[in-house]
Amino acid sequence: MKPLLRRFLEDGPLRRRALLCLGIAGLVLAWVLYPPENRYSPMRCTISYLGSPDADRNPGGWRIYQLGMTALLLWMADLLVLRHRRGVARWASPGGIATLTLALGLAMILVTVWIPDSRSGRWFGMTSGQFHTRIALWGIPILGLGVVLDAAAHLRAGFGLRSLWPFHLYAGVSAFGFHQLMEWERLCREDRSLRHWPGDGLHSTPLWEWIFFVGLMLHWSWMARRREPRSGASG
Repeated sequence: MKPLLRRFLEDGPLRRRALLCLGIAGLVLAWVLYPPENRYSPMRCTISYLGSPDADRNPGGWRIYQLGMTALLLWMADLLVLRHRRGVARWASPGGIATLTLALGLAMILVTVWIPDSRSGRWFGMTSGQFHTRIALWGIPILGLGVVLDAAAHLRAGFGLRSLWPFHLYAGVSAFGFHQLMEWERLCREDRSLRHWPGDGLHSTPLWEWIFFVGLMLHWSWMARRREPRSGASG
């Protein structure tokens, strides 16, 4: 057991593969355990619904979700360390500031995993779900800012716009999604008969949350594996 644990701790690629597989398996299993009568759908249910103990959400599988999502976030944290070691010469640099911003956003999302999106519980005068949402509404923009700072650091280090095509792709998809959500807000203000939540079709808030999260995982992996010059650049 000890040699296996030592190998897990020392072998970075093995550790990251194990965390990624554990994380995906945890989310899939939490989805499988979601009560059929509660009808989970990415079109109307947020990712956090998989981790909610409420009777109309996932009372039997929410702990599995917590373990799976924690494994995914640890995988992302491991990749963030890899990115920093490979491409950031100093903490007091654009790349170093990007690392700190990304780490802060990731830590806030980890907190939301262990404070379930539930109507029960009390946190600072709020339900667990309300507190969960408050932290997420801060953590998600901070992660977005970190991604932008990462791209800015690369531009400052001399990388061309073409080499940052994954950033442009993710930014373009995110901008389109944000436009769809803002469009739905406008439509709801103009037509009071429309249901604000969750939004129809491409206006669905949960749909775009899933797209943003999966896109962030893919982009995060690309950020970590990109090799950069460690001398002659301030990134």
